[in-house]
Amino acid sequence: MSRELESPVEFALVGAGPAATSLAGALAHGPGRLGPVVGVSYRVASRLANSLGIGTPARDTAALRNTELILFHAPLQQMKILADQFEHAGINWSGKNLIFVDCDSSPMERAPMSNASFAWITKCPIPGRLAVGGSGTARVAAIRLASAHDRRPLIVPATARSAFQAAMLLGGAALTPLIDSVAHILRGTGMLDKVASQTAVALFTATIQAYARSGRQSWEWHVHEPDIDTLESHLNSLQPAESRVLRELLLLGFERFQRHSESAEALRSSLAPELPPE
Repeated sequence: MSRELESPVEFALVGAGPAATSLAGALAHGPGRLGPVVGVSYRVASRLANSLGIGTPARDTAALRNTELILFHAPLQQMKILADQFEHAGINWSGKNLIFVDCDSSPMERAPMSNASFAWITKCPIPGRLAVGGSGTARVAAIRLASAHDRRPLIVPATARSAFQAAMLLGGAALTPLIDSVAHILRGTGMLDKVASQTAVALFTATIQAYARSGRQSWEWHVHEPDIDTLESHLNSLQPAESRVLRELLLLGFERFQRHSESAEALRSSLAPELPPE
C-alpha cells in the first residue's frame, strides 16, 4: 500500500443523481478529506457538494488532475456523459484509483481512463454489510474506505463480481417470490393471510437456522432416500408454476449434494412429455 493510501488523503467525488443520500455520500464522510466534487455540470456539482455539506464543487474536470483517489456514483446514463467528458479532459489517468460505489463502471473502462486502477464498493442484501472488489491500489483504497462502515467487508476477486452478485440475488430478491409462493399455497389450505405469511417465514427461518448449525447435513434427504410417489403427489397438488419450481429445487438438491441418483432420474423421467401415438 502506498504511503498516501495508508494515511488520510484528499479524494474527489464524481456524482449524479441521489449521490448525497447514497452509500457514496456516506463514504465521502469517512476517512480522508473530500476535495473536488464533479458532476455532469457545475450546477450538479454545486448541488451535490451543498447536500453533502463538504467538498468543493468543480467547474470542470480539470479539478481531478491532481487527485489520486476518485469516488464515482452516478446512474448509467450520466456515467456515459461523464466518460465522454473525461475522455477529452487531458487528464493523466495512470496512477489514479477509481472506486465505483453502487454503480456501473463499464462506461469508464476505455482509453484513456482504463490506464487507472479500478475498484468497486456495493451494499449487500445483508444488513450493514459491504462488498469490495477490484485490483491494484484502487482495491486497497476501497477496502480501507469500506472498513470505516463495515469492519469486515466481503472481499470479492476481480473476476468474480458477476458470480458474487448472482449469489446475492439468489439468496435475496430471487427468494422473495419463493417465500410468497409458500404463503400462497398455505392460504389455499384455508389459513388466514397473516397466519400463512408467518408460517412461511417461520419455515424458511427454521431451514436457514438448521443449515447454519449443520450445513448440508440439515437437508432432509441427506441420508434417507425420498419416496418418489409421495413427492409426485405433492407436486401434482400444486399449480403448474409452483410445481415446476419445486421439482427443479428437488432436482437441484439431488445434484448439489450428490445423493439419490435413482430418485433424481425417476423425478426427471416423470417430467418427460408423452410421445404422440403413431
